[in-house]
Amino acid sequence: MTDDSRPWPATREIARMIAGTDPSVIGDAALGRAREAVLDTLGVTLAGMPDESAQLALRLAREEGGNVQATVWGEGDSTSASWAAFVNGVAGHALDFDDVDFVMMGHPSVTLVPALIALAEERTLGGGALLASYTVGFEIHHLLGRALIPQHYRRGFHATATLGAVGVAGACAHMLGLDEERTRNALAIGASGAAGLVCNFGTMTKPFHAGQAARAGLVAARLAEMGFTAAADAVETGFTAALAAEGIGPGVEKFADWRSAADGWGAPWDIERGVCVKIHPCCAMTHPGIDAMLDLCEREGVRHEDVEALGARASTMTLKVLRYKTASTGLEGKFSMPFCLASAVVDGKVGVAQFREESVARPEISQLQEMAEFELDPELAAEDPESESTEVWLRLKGGRELRSREEVARGHIDRPISQGELREKFIECASEVLSRARAEAAWEGWWILAGVSDVGELTPLLVASRL
Repeated sequence: MTDDSRPWPATREIARMIAGTDPSVIGDAALGRAREAVLDTLGVTLAGMPDESAQLALRLAREEGGNVQATVWGEGDSTSASWAAFVNGVAGHALDFDDVDFVMMGHPSVTLVPALIALAEERTLGGGALLASYTVGFEIHHLLGRALIPQHYRRGFHATATLGAVGVAGACAHMLGLDEERTRNALAIGASGAAGLVCNFGTMTKPFHAGQAARAGLVAARLAEMGFTAAADAVETGFTAALAAEGIGPGVEKFADWRSAADGWGAPWDIERGVCVKIHPCCAMTHPGIDAMLDLCEREGVRHEDVEALGARASTMTLKVLRYKTASTGLEGKFSMPFCLASAVVDGKVGVAQFREESVARPEISQLQEMAEFELDPELAAEDPESESTEVWLRLKGGRELRSREEVARGHIDRPISQGELREKFIECASEVLSRARAEAAWEGWWILAGVSDVGELTPLLVASRL
């Protein structure tokens, strides 16, 4: 007889699926979407490298030192694979311009791509291996998301950091070709390295979460490869219990339905639907509101001088995540609906420049922020607390009121941007540290990633000092 009271062996079964996934079974559709995600991540990381958070992370890496194994993009430093993954992960999330996924409720690529590229450089691995392991890592992120989200996020954990560390560990284990036992250990070590809190949004610690997850997952896989051991049931017991909504107690390991979460493993791979690409460098929960406000102002010819009041109504999760009523810094602005709406009205754009400190301090932005209202939509709160849907409104001098609603933002998998738009975003971002000509060369070089036998041959394209 079997003991049905015992939790499903998620750690073992996920490890078995990872180790059993031959890269050759991953088709062109998945690899093509993975390539797009890699390129978008490279672009936003280059744009984020000058940010203070990334520069401080790089300073620490330089002070700590490391074997010459992998590249810090944009800067050209060569350091250990784990430090490169950390610095590039911090830079990739510094502007909050990296892709987002609503199954895991986090940012999948900014943890996976820095770790996998660093590991590929260290081991002289090719682009095909990188894309296949990215596909596996994205699948792990979704599996974890189906099991733990939204309760996990509601408790205040940042899924990019927590789910990310485990997903990266599994992806790196796949790239290293670890067997089932070592892959299981990698997942369990990654689970112990998982940490990140939503309360740190709007500070440098949010991008730290991405870098730390990239590094923790890579270190977990490397240790497992060496024979480092971990609990065989870490995911379904300890990890779940620590992150469960109901707290600690008998049966808490059943909080997550791991068996059902794992049912969708494999072709068609989840990445084949794509991932949500950001058009604005700020929290994804602001994007529907920004798009609605931009559309409203353009359609009606609104000038900020004519606005008497403005506001937005959104879901429970949106109000929780966007925690700043007014923003006094660019980092806070990325998590402030009033600030983002004010920027949309004043500038007709919410881009990188809007979050620079001199832009945040403008009196017209401050004035609109102070008059903005940001409220819960009771219907959304009842029907879908995690909804992205946002309604915005304006009242003009003279009393005229205007309203607009967006269900999902441009760039969402249900409203994808074109390849041309993705390329232009990459070039605009990469041109923050590279010349436009070299940014275009970087796009072309990384676009043929699948056919490159050594990923290290492409990393010089990302380094300004070598141009």
